Amino acid sequence: MSLSPKELVDEAIKRGKMKAEYSFLTTATLGIMAGVFIGLAGAAMIRTMGTMPASWGTMTNLMGALIFPFGLICLLLVGGELVTGNMFVVTMALYAKQIHLKQWLRNMLIVTLFNFIGAVAVAIFFGYFSKTLDGAFLNRTIAVAQGRTIDAPLQAFLSGIACNILVCTGVYMNMAAKDFIGKIVGTFLPIAGFVIAGYQHVVANMFLVMAGVLAGGVTWGEFMNNLVFVWLGNLVGGAGILAGLYFLAFKVGMKEIKIES
Repeated sequence: MSLSPKELVDEAIKRGKMKAEYSFLTTATLGIMAGVFIGLAGAAMIRTMGTMPASWGTMTNLMGALIFPFGLICLLLVGGELVTGNMFVVTMALYAKQIHLKQWLRNMLIVTLFNFIGAVAVAIFFGYFSKTLDGAFLNRTIAVAQGRTIDAPLQAFLSGIACNILVCTGVYMNMAAKDFIGKIVGTFLPIAGFVIAGYQHVVANMFLVMAGVLAGGVTWGEFMNNLVFVWLGNLVGGAGILAGLYFLAFKVGMKEIKIES
């Protein structure tokens, strides 16, 4: 069993309103946990791809894509506030006039900040100080980070749009499924797709590019510049395209049919 597309819009609005009304403590704590899960998934992805030869090409990305989705799966199943997913559901609530713009801005700011804290903490403590990404994995860490910061602002922005269309689709499919396995499979496929394509996700980059900074392959300026343009692209993909078009289709364009007696 699963929710229909129209029912999904109503569910997204309900969840977005609930998220916007969380206390600061709940939002901040769940924001940290989401950053931690995404960071740990990033570390596992680098370790998976780490020593694969360059001749493997896309197969290397595929192996990483099979591992990385567990981060989003974990936070969706056990609890976490991820700014890219909130760009979708909290914006749905804003479109439906269930929350005010001030609530939307508050949620985006708090969740982004604490996603950053969680993801960067993983890079520092569980990547750098733990030596998890040292040795044979150091070159891969730098290569992954540089692969994100090498993009020009427009490229990073457009990549962020495509990424969050897929990420929010994964969130949406997780929401649609009623059973545990359905939620896992529904989340896994779109997330694996964005990793294979190399699209940019702002919270993943908080970990991956920070790991590159700590490894000496990326500058702080490159790190912050990347986050700004990817965040904006993720916003357009999740809030503008996915939330905007589905709200337009099912809440604006589709009118309830009233049967007169």
